[in-house]
Amino acid sequence: MSIRKEDLHILIDLVNDKDTKLVYDLIRVVIDKDNEKEVIVEADNSPLTEKEKKILKETENDIKNGELIEWDDLHA
Repeated sequence: MSIRKEDLHILIDLVNDKDTKLVYDLIRVVIDKDNEKEVIVEADNSPLTEKEKKILKETENDIKNGELIEWDDLHA
């Protein structure tokens, strides 16, 4: 399947401002993989959103209550 670069440009123009970093990072990974360069992942030191804080708190409660599944058990 052949995709024109112009079509990619159109899709990129449709990306929401809040998702531009994600799309950039995804494209960067593909380009770096193709160029066999080491991929450097930048730290996201931005403040946590309220949603992220809620998820973190729920996870801490799950850990405290022993309600987690071990990775090895999940993939056994």
